[in-house]
Amino acid sequence: MNNLSIRPANLDDVQAIRSIGIITWPATYLSFTSPDFVMNNLNTWWSHDSVSASIADDTTYIAFQNGEAVGTLTVGQFEGEPVIWKIYVLPDTHGRGIGTELMNTALTAIGHAHDVRIEFVKGNSTAQTFYERRGFKFDFEEDMAEGFTTVWLRRPAGPIISGS
Repeated sequence: MNNLSIRPANLDDVQAIRSIGIITWPATYLSFTSPDFVMNNLNTWWSHDSVSASIADDTTYIAFQNGEAVGTLTVGQFEGEPVIWKIYVLPDTHGRGIGTELMNTALTAIGHAHDVRIEFVKGNSTAQTFYERRGFKFDFEEDMAEGFTTVWLRRPAGPIISGS
């Protein structure tokens, strides 16, 4: 991985993180959701206020390659357990191991003693495969108000599985 660096994000990174979301969300979700779903979520979860809050309240990482922001991941809490809320890498940088390095950074910070949860929108087979290769297993599904389904996975406590 040529010149990849990952660090905790700070409020100076809000625009770079928002840009990652604005680029990745349509590329990720339009093939199996709707334009309204994508726009609503961009306006909700990728707004300046929402990204600022995730940096202040959770742990958000930002990945840089050759000085360019190329990925982000946010770790928070859900029902008293660690959860990875966001992991996105710019589409033109897929396949370079950036997502794996972001995931390993988060899992190392969380530690081996905790289960970790993650969720994705049903139909996102790329995310599902990526997560399962890293030891996440099906936990439960829930229907969203927008008519789509959220799939929750859980990674049992233990060592990192790097996946490929």
